[in-house]
Amino acid sequence: MDDEAAEEDNESVHSVQSDEATATRSRGDARRYEDAVLRIIRESLVSAGQRTSALLHTQRPLLAEVRRRMRADREMLRSMLRGRETRREALRSASRTVAGVPGKIRYQITRRVRKRITGAEGVRVRDHFRSRMEEPPVVRFRDKVSFMLGVCGCALIEFFVLAHPHLYPYCYAAFAIPLLVMRWCIYRSLKWHLFLFDFCYFVNLSCLVQLLMPTSRQLILINFAHTMGPLAMAIPTWRNSLVFHSLDKVTSVFIHGGPPLLLFCVRWFPAAHIEPSVADPVSAREFLTLGMGGYVFWQLLYVFVTEVVYAASLRANDDMMTSTRWLTTPPYSGITAFAYMGCKKVGIMRAGELFDSESWKCKLIFMGVQLLYTLATLVVVPFLWNSYYTHLAYLILIYTICVWNGGSYYIEVFSKAYRTQFDGDAATRRAKALESYGAPKRGKPPTNPSSPARGAPSSPSREAVPAPLETATDEGSKKDD
Repeated sequence: MDDEAAEEDNESVHSVQSDEATATRSRGDARRYEDAVLRIIRESLVSAGQRTSALLHTQRPLLAEVRRRMRADREMLRSMLRGRETRREALRSASRTVAGVPGKIRYQITRRVRKRITGAEGVRVRDHFRSRMEEPPVVRFRDKVSFMLGVCGCALIEFFVLAHPHLYPYCYAAFAIPLLVMRWCIYRSLKWHLFLFDFCYFVNLSCLVQLLMPTSRQLILINFAHTMGPLAMAIPTWRNSLVFHSLDKVTSVFIHGGPPLLLFCVRWFPAAHIEPSVADPVSAREFLTLGMGGYVFWQLLYVFVTEVVYAASLRANDDMMTSTRWLTTPPYSGITAFAYMGCKKVGIMRAGELFDSESWKCKLIFMGVQLLYTLATLVVVPFLWNSYYTHLAYLILIYTICVWNGGSYYIEVFSKAYRTQFDGDAATRRAKALESYGAPKRGKPPTNPSSPARGAPSSPSREAVPAPLETATDEGSKKDD
């Protein structure tokens, strides 16, 4: 108690001292203002031709009168300001009173609408519909609609490719725009929206830009290199599956499989105004230069977005997902497992060290892996440009793998997992739905021996064993190629 009393005394002393200092500064400012005005008057008298002797006789009474009037005017000005502040405060109070009436009415209406729709005044309408959308009957109906639209969409794409291939670019745009908008909305609610800055989405955006610049030869070559190389090979690499009832998987297949089909039609069945841009042969060097140039541009843009624009959000939200965070969450599978084992063999990763998605070491490793992947997949691009049958066989193989993955999913996963996702309460069903996406469960970032800044240095009791490659299922919907 004595300490509290002493603290209160100290606070009161500091408050008094601060008030005295403020008053002293105010008096000092007033004196400086008076001195400045008097100096101006004195200089004005001299410049007006007053003799020095006359100035000596008139200066003191004149300046005293000026000082008296200045102080009187200052007091009058202060009273005027106080009155104006009083009137302003009265107006503010009246405005708050008037503005509060519509607010109260709106609040009452909102509560009544909520009770009528949701049955409870405290439940928001959007939360009510969101929970209803996760109920088993609604999920089943939604999956049936997705299956129907997926099959009809494939039939429509087949019609355009076989009957009117020169019009397929418009069909592609009609599918791509709504699918990308829906994916943004869904991923935004899951805090996965940064996936839409990955390379595959960049290529889809570039293909949409190509529709606005159809005769740009360089843009066509860049998109051809990206779609036939990294994007098409992402289907077998990330095990994309043609699963018609899943909007997420169908969207992933279209994102990786739609642009290659677009450039196939542009290359071999161009419209009349595009034909001169795709008629000449292209060297492997030109494809490599343009393809890697476009890739490097995207990589710099991606680093700027994740390390500058969204840097603070990523630090504050560990559940905000990026490709690096997704891939580095144990257990490792697919290309992550190969990268992990390769880094251990060459000594980049020490024994017991895990990938840390927040460290620049990990980020540079995955940038290098993706660079090598892009470079390797660009090798086949010149052969596809110069040979129709090679190009056709290549796409048939890619799409066959996609259909095979979809069949494997239905037989091995869907038959067991679909009904179990409806068991339990809403939170359990939501967790199972995220698990069906393949979402990793992120806890605290792993503590690496090489990262002392993230905690006391310690090594895991055993090395992380990467998951077998067979467990990697449809990772392309979230992770870039």
